[in-house]
Amino acid sequence: MRRTLTAAALLGALTALSVPAVAFAATPAPSAGVIHVFVTDNSAQGNEHKVLITGAFSDHGTGNQAIFYLTKGWLYLNLASVKKIIDSQSFGSVNAASCSYWGSTPITVPIVKGTGAYTGIKGTLTGNLTLAGEGSRLADGKCNMANNAPSVAGVFQVSASGSVSF
Repeated sequence: MRRTLTAAALLGALTALSVPAVAFAATPAPSAGVIHVFVTDNSAQGNEHKVLITGAFSDHGTGNQAIFYLTKGWLYLNLASVKKIIDSQSFGSVNAASCSYWGSTPITVPIVKGTGAYTGIKGTLTGNLTLAGEGSRLADGKCNMANNAPSVAGVFQVSASGSVSF
């Protein structure tokens, strides 16, 4: 049940690194330093991330798994270690009676590369990821515990920060 939101969303992310970059309008170079990254998603399937970056530079946009589509360029992230944590049997809790799940974990996410204003970016973000949701039920009213069962409601939140350089 909980893996629908997490594994499906993150697995696509790891293959998305081959997406070609698009051209961005000329913008001033962002500053190196500490940034704070906030990611939220309230969709049941975890594929409508909203991204906000503050600190040494600021930008906003959407996220599709391991790529942040920001107004001044794209940031590519390596989510392999996050996926491993979320896919582990020890991550989070499932309550079959209420058909709900939740999990929270510290994360470390390397920035792989950037495009546009973020070309040449280097850094690693550390923070916390929280997932929660309500799973779907079978015809008999029992919780559908299959790993590929759809969620009917879900929340995905990340708060992280780290030093970046160019």
